[in-house]
Amino acid sequence: MYIRNQAFKDEETLLELLFDFSLGDPSEIIIGELKVIEKELAENEAYTQYFNSLTDEDDRIELQEEETSIRLAEKLMQLFDAFEVKDSKLYGVKQGQKELLYAMYLY
Repeated sequence: MYIRNQAFKDEETLLELLFDFSLGDPSEIIIGELKVIEKELAENEAYTQYFNSLTDEDDRIELQEEETSIRLAEKLMQLFDAFEVKDSKLYGVKQGQKELLYAMYLY
């Protein structure tokens, strides 16, 4: 799903757009949050045990991607009041100020 030139506030739409925009270029905000999430997951014993119990590599990748996306969406929902897609870019909006989260270059 790709929303074009619209604003939204719900986490479900954000999750779908994070999936789409993960193919693009992340901003420093996203890179920093992903590093924090990676560290949190590595330190989460229950997650690590479950991850290690999976024998299929595709299942491991899917678990990691889903858990990372969910945690990233939760963090972004705390940081921003709303989100906007404009000109193939995803922005977080806080008190009327936009911050670039992802840019996608479509050729």
